Amino acid sequence: MNSLIKLAALNITKRYGDSVVLNNVSVNVKQSQFFALLGPSGSGKTTLLRIIAGFVRPDTGKILIEKKDITEQPPNKRNTAMVFQNFSLWPHMTVFENVAFGLRLKRLPSPAVEEKVKRALKMIHLQEHIWKKPQQLSGGQQQRVALARALVVEPEILLLDEPLSNLDAHLRDQLRQEIKTLQKNLGITTIYVTHDQKEAMYLADAIAIMFNGNISEIGSPEHLYKKPCHIETARFLGQLNELPGIIREANNSIYVVETALGNIQAETDQIFNCGEKVIVCFRPEFVQYPANENVRNRIECNVVSYEYAGSIINALLKKNNQVFRADFSPSLLRTPEIKQCVVGVDARDILLFRVLL
Repeated sequence: MNSLIKLAALNITKRYGDSVVLNNVSVNVKQSQFFALLGPSGSGKTTLLRIIAGFVRPDTGKILIEKKDITEQPPNKRNTAMVFQNFSLWPHMTVFENVAFGLRLKRLPSPAVEEKVKRALKMIHLQEHIWKKPQQLSGGQQQRVALARALVVEPEILLLDEPLSNLDAHLRDQLRQEIKTLQKNLGITTIYVTHDQKEAMYLADAIAIMFNGNISEIGSPEHLYKKPCHIETARFLGQLNELPGIIREANNSIYVVETALGNIQAETDQIFNCGEKVIVCFRPEFVQYPANENVRNRIECNVVSYEYAGSIINALLKKNNQVFRADFSPSLLRTPEIKQCVVGVDARDILLFRVLL
């Protein structure tokens, strides 16, 4: 991927009355990158996107495209295009006219408009619906039209504000794949707002996790999921087993932690001191069954319950009155009546977080 910084939002602050919506937020988005702003409702992610688009003016901070300050430019001068959550199509216009709208504003000649619209509709597989009205289309087709309308003007940056949230699960999965393929083929720099963790991790090259108007951390989906710096990030991105512990031994990057499950070994680049209180975390899907012979953490435990969920079995396990969750493949766990088992967790899959006083 090109390392050129295409867009930079620098020290962005936005208040509405006494409410701080964005608190000195900064992000850098690389050329051709698919960048996701991920967070719960009210975290400030949509406000940041609208500031980038030019619909909202920041109280402080700057928006740069390729080092050019565009903070004061109106939306139509920024060479960005935005796809909204609610499609925002004109019901009295055909698909063709909806997609052509931005090109008509640029006063392109009719042959050029027709060529560009048809090319855009072909990209999203809607060329056969060119003369239909929006109300004659499904929700997924309408969102494709909104996407084509944004892409047809050939923006430098594509902005997507939760574009799949109004669709059912099957359509979401289908359109998500199409968006990802289209973005990679076009190489267009894309910023995508969502509250859906799986959606962000599937689509994005990089994710900014946002809480309460602040960015918790930024990184690749894999890094944020496996090695987050903050426990809030780890909790937000998926299920997490948590138990208190005390560091008993430290040997380079290997730590031995006393917990209710016994001594747990963790391998981490973070620095902890002997006697320090920590929170030991590991994800249910990182629990091995049966335990690998070479795994450092082997836990003899009782099985409390099973939940069959199709592709996985959710197990509730217990040792020394400490309950924890594990996700197993049905193909591995062929005897669900089992009452005791030995599971394993790799030391590299153990996360350690400091106890904040």
